[in-house]
Amino acid sequence: MDAHATYLFTYGTLMRGFDNPFAERLHNNSVFEGTGHFPGMLYLISWYPGAIFDANALSNVHGEIYRLSPQEALLMELDDYEDVFEDENSSLYLRKTVAITKENGGTVDCWVYLYNQPVSGLPLIEEGCFKRWG
Repeated sequence: MDAHATYLFTYGTLMRGFDNPFAERLHNNSVFEGTGHFPGMLYLISWYPGAIFDANALSNVHGEIYRLSPQEALLMELDDYEDVFEDENSSLYLRKTVAITKENGGTVDCWVYLYNQPVSGLPLIEEGCFKRWG
């Protein structure tokens, strides 16, 4: 993997197999690099999931790694899709850098959209994999 590239880790409706215009745009403007995970919890928010990063969690959030073309416009469009606002408190998600463990055991720093609202009372997706949920 290119050390100067920008990577995005997806764990919800932006993954392969989901039919929406933002997933299609991501897949047409990036290179799928494989799967991976990070320590944390995955919750069912509505028809989509929300992940919480927790370095001390015993569970993992599983998803896909994409290498992005050097175009800031795509991240800005995805920020809109994920309801990332200037006021962090009102944002549904925040885009943060997280070290992702790849399927081969290496790690790569990726942008990840982490859920930014209370999770009390939300169902936990215990296996940490939205594709297998339901």
